[in-house]
Amino acid sequence: MAACEPPAGDGTAAKAGPKVDVSTSASLGPFDGHINAITFAPVATVPWEGRLVIAARDGGLKVIDIEGEEDSQWQGGTMTALAASPGFNLRGLNTSLVLALKDDGTLASFIVDDARGQLIEAPVSGLPADNITALCAVDTEAEDPFFLIGRGDKSLAVWKISDTGAAALTAEAIKKGTLAIAISDCTAWGKNAVATGQKGGLFSLSINDSIRMLQGVESAPGKVTAMIRDDKSIILISDPAAGNMRAYDENLFPLYTLSTPKALSTPGAANPGALAVSSRSFGGAGFSAGLMAVADDSTNRIALVVLDTVPLQAKTSDS
Repeated sequence: MAACEPPAGDGTAAKAGPKVDVSTSASLGPFDGHINAITFAPVATVPWEGRLVIAARDGGLKVIDIEGEEDSQWQGGTMTALAASPGFNLRGLNTSLVLALKDDGTLASFIVDDARGQLIEAPVSGLPADNITALCAVDTEAEDPFFLIGRGDKSLAVWKISDTGAAALTAEAIKKGTLAIAISDCTAWGKNAVATGQKGGLFSLSINDSIRMLQGVESAPGKVTAMIRDDKSIILISDPAAGNMRAYDENLFPLYTLSTPKALSTPGAANPGALAVSSRSFGGAGFSAGLMAVADDSTNRIALVVLDTVPLQAKTSDS
């Protein structure tokens, strides 16, 4: 597949737009050191036992429950991105499959078992060995996990991981493409994805029939995530310096800036950094609609926001 330059559009930076505040439902931490990345590991059969996996700048991974209590950890290298696919049946064990991008451009692979929250290394054969710059899970209805992996040579591929009964899990690239630039962060949902460029900017991608860039805009410098509400996509990118997140629609039209301030005695996220979203239930009336996790770069805490409180667009005043 040939490289494809994104349409130029108007070439201007997205305006900040209206300001929107959403309440923080819970705050986890503080944790030791800066949080590089977060991913959710939900449990379908017992939603309130769902978990998060966090990567710290100082290295290693932690698995925490929805109350912030640690279930397990892994002492190892520094990870810059995490991606998890829940509901993976590994030889009768219900798990989330987690890929982690190391700061040297290589991958590590793990499972988090649903029952105990144990983080266990799980080797995967066939994945790219190095020069990896971006990683995210592709949400599908398939039993096998799918991941989107970008590399420094501008290549991008959708990878399927299967348990064939061999000693290691097996990875297969089912779609491949070459972009106009290398990407550094991504999030994917359905047939679509967005990514940040290594030199800045936010780009929409097609990962359906072919992999290609669709369009791009200037953006905040942070981490990106996306959610679907009422069949509409909301893309969020964090801006730690500004203390908010920029919200876009699926066409990268700016919607509003989103903040998660303190709610009563619950700390918010004054300087949003790493982001993660899960549409799965995490139990109870409060967390059944899914959650967004926002790492606060100033406090090393994680703010949890219920997804259905994030608006599709900013409300306009009639006054």
